[in-house]
Amino acid sequence: MSSRSTSAIIARAVSGHHLLKIDGHSQTKVVINSSDIKSCTFHVGGHAWRIKYYPNGQGSDNANYISVFIQLASVSRDLPFKPDKGISAQCVLSLLDRAGKPVPSYTFTFDRSFTTPQGEWGWHKFITRSELENSGCLKDDCFTLRCDITVTELRAEETEDRDFTDLLWKKEGADVAFHVGGETIVAHRWVLAARSPILKAAAEAELLGMSEREKKAPMATVRIDDMEAKMFKALLHYICTDALPDEMDKGDEAATTMAHGLLEAADRYKMERLKLICEDMLCKGVSTGTAITTLVLAEQQHRQRLKAACIDFLISPNNMKVILENGGFKHLQRSCPSVLMDLIGRAKVA
Repeated sequence: MSSRSTSAIIARAVSGHHLLKIDGHSQTKVVINSSDIKSCTFHVGGHAWRIKYYPNGQGSDNANYISVFIQLASVSRDLPFKPDKGISAQCVLSLLDRAGKPVPSYTFTFDRSFTTPQGEWGWHKFITRSELENSGCLKDDCFTLRCDITVTELRAEETEDRDFTDLLWKKEGADVAFHVGGETIVAHRWVLAARSPILKAAAEAELLGMSEREKKAPMATVRIDDMEAKMFKALLHYICTDALPDEMDKGDEAATTMAHGLLEAADRYKMERLKLICEDMLCKGVSTGTAITTLVLAEQQHRQRLKAACIDFLISPNNMKVILENGGFKHLQRSCPSVLMDLIGRAKVA
């Protein structure tokens, strides 16, 4: 008798952040130049990380500065390969204001391959002590740094031998119909349960309000508001195939618009992997035609990596000129005036 099994190597972007509070800033002046204070370790993508804080600078030329470095403390033991070239990561380090929001002029991003052991990268001149003390970020001699890290997590796992692709858009066996944007889209609740328990729960919550007679009908109906039909179809496509629709491979503005909608849908139904896929796609596809709308969405969805990518794009003089001519900043001023102020603050130090 022959046996059959399946497995998968899964690669996905994983993000995490760590807050480092400096309690007693004035007392750290006793720490000598080039001496660091290490944060507790924290984990992102299975790897251990730490922040190295130099209250009086790293190196004699930086004695008036605060230096901050991010260190890869140890590599995950579960990697299905040997990381000969290190661990690639995108890092964002921010000084937080008193409201806990990143200060644009002191928010910095880098992409780097961290080699082991104890690989590190950072900023010798993150901020001068006098700038910090005049920034308004200190409260009761305390301030906070935020470190966001995004890495690609790789792992191997056994999978069930099943493919839901053939069920996409088929009415045979379907037991729930979604009314979305004037269209009726059928689906299978057991598929939703296997791939998206949150969406299944949302459907069942809608069904609770129905009469017993309605529940016994061959196909229950659920109304989905505030979503276009094509967006819901794209969401079901991802649920059934574990992939984005083919038209999103074009990388044009239509694909970006679709990614915007899917990011919102993924947030609505708590689909973390889809959120990361959409965010990664949008980070790579920022253009003069999409930067403003993507920045507004990033702020609304609290996607700091995407927000940083948009701001990095917008502070380029050539890009800023095109968007000014197109009136894009007027839309930003109407939609998210606080983000416009963040952008202006970042542009001043660029």
